[in-house]
Amino acid sequence: HARLFLLFGVAEDHDSNPIKMGLGKLKERGARIVGVNPVRTGYNAIADDWFSITPGSDGLLVLSLVHLLLKAGKIDLDFLARFTNAPVLLDSDPASANHGLFLRDPEGRPLVIDRRTGKPAPWDGEGVEPDLSATHRTAGVTHRPVFHALVERYLSDDYAPEAVADRTGISAARIRALAAEIARTAFEEAVTLDREWTDFR
Repeated sequence: HARLFLLFGVAEDHDSNPIKMGLGKLKERGARIVGVNPVRTGYNAIADDWFSITPGSDGLLVLSLVHLLLKAGKIDLDFLARFTNAPVLLDSDPASANHGLFLRDPEGRPLVIDRRTGKPAPWDGEGVEPDLSATHRTAGVTHRPVFHALVERYLSDDYAPEAVADRTGISAARIRALAAEIARTAFEEAVTLDREWTDFR
C-alpha cells in the first residue's frame, strides 16, 4: 500500500529475490521509489529518483530530513506519543548521576506524564495518555520527555540542509525537496489499513 518507498544503502546479497519481487509490486501499484546509495546499481537502478550519497553519511541525511520535518510541523505526534519512547521522561540534569536515563517506577517501568492526571505513570499503564510536552520535577531534578531532547538536538542549524550538503554529497535543494515529498505523502496521501493493531508488549 506504500506510496513512497525510500531505500537506504541496501546490501543486495541479503534477501535479494524477495526484495526484488516486493519492489516490482510497489512499482506496478504506482509507488514512487527513492534510492539513497553511493552507486546506482541493482535496486537503485529501478528507483524513480536516486541520491548519490557520500558513503557513511546516510544517518546525517536522515537527521537533516528530521530537522526539516520538525521545522515544518510535519510530525505525527499521536504516533510518537502512543507507539515510541518519545514521551518517556529523562533525567535532564547534567550534574545528576542519572543524567540522560529514563525515570522509572519501583518495578523498573519507564514513566511518562499522563495527560489525564498530569502525573507520572508507567508508559504501558492501562488508559495512560502520554504527554509529549509535560515536564516533572522530583528530588530537585527536572525530567523531560525524550521528545524534548530530540527536538532540541535536531532543530539545531547543524542539521540544516545547507550544513550537511557537503558531507552527504547531496544539495540542500534536493534534501528540501525530499523532505517536502515525505511530508506531502504522509499527510496528504496517508493510507489507513483496516487491520487490528497487535501490541507485543
